[in-house]
Amino acid sequence: MITLYEYMQQPRFWIARDEDGYWLVPARDDGWSERSPFVGRTSNLCELRDLDGIDLGLPVASSDDRPV
Repeated sequence: MITLYEYMQQPRFWIARDEDGYWLVPARDDGWSERSPFVGRTSNLCELRDLDGIDLGLPVASSDDRPV
């Protein structure tokens, strides 16, 4: 599962957290393909609830990834 957070220090970028860690993701269509590792403080991140219609191109979970 991927959780997205606002990144106030660099507008138009979001922080994503997945099983591999934290990523800096451009907040635009297909931004996931341009992500880079995030190095910074994560203690005050606010979870995103609305992506404003942006399709980041996030990977689709396969049936193997879903709990039974």
